[in-house]
Amino acid sequence: MREQGKKKKTNKNNKLFVILGVALMVASVQAAVEYDLTSIGAIQNINGAKFMQWSDTGPMGSGRINAFVGIQGKGGGTQHGYNTTGVREFDTTSDSKALLLSEIPIAALDGTNYREFWLDINQNSTHPILSLDKLMIHMASVSNLTGYLTNPDFGAPIYNLDAGGDNYVKLDYNLNPGSGKGDMLLLVPDSVFIGAGNYIYLYSMFGATMNGADGFEEWAVGIGEPIIPEPATIALLALGGLLLRRKR
Repeated sequence: MREQGKKKKTNKNNKLFVILGVALMVASVQAAVEYDLTSIGAIQNINGAKFMQWSDTGPMGSGRINAFVGIQGKGGGTQHGYNTTGVREFDTTSDSKALLLSEIPIAALDGTNYREFWLDINQNSTHPILSLDKLMIHMASVSNLTGYLTNPDFGAPIYNLDAGGDNYVKLDYNLNPGSGKGDMLLLVPDSVFIGAGNYIYLYSMFGATMNGADGFEEWAVGIGEPIIPEPATIALLALGGLLLRRKR
């Protein structure tokens, strides 16, 4: 009887360890992967797109370049939205507008053409870190789509930050502070912009992993000039780091 009791207890413990092991494996699989842009000149490749810490000191803020969507949360925390001329949802600001594919310039890097976007984040010096947790780009034939979570007219994204797994980008406002400065350059391969319609929708979410603390985040199109690495920093390419300059 004692032996049977021991076997039952051992079997029970083994089952418990198996359950715990499976739970840990699932948690490990589901854990978000961090892509760090909190050093000058950092670059990360995620699902074919290049995410670059932008250290150019030129102006970028509202009214200075072609911004097409702002996202303003309430009291920090998670904030999300997308550009549309239809009913604004989530935390999308009222100046959101239509974006045509023809308005997104092409930038060349290492012989590949990319569509170029800029991101300006607004944190504060005591809470500078912010996560970009979701990023999806869609193509459609009209500019006024709404009902993002339920409307099938958005279709499948032509680019998804989370394709293949949960990813997020870690950003640091202090590297290029001020609402008139860009913080991240996003290069999405031109080859993915194939679909019905010429209107582009960009949905993004911030602060789910590292929460927001200040003003709105703003997406704009780039300037479309060739991008080449500084000669002194070409070696950083092998390490995933790259300092950039514009070819004038």
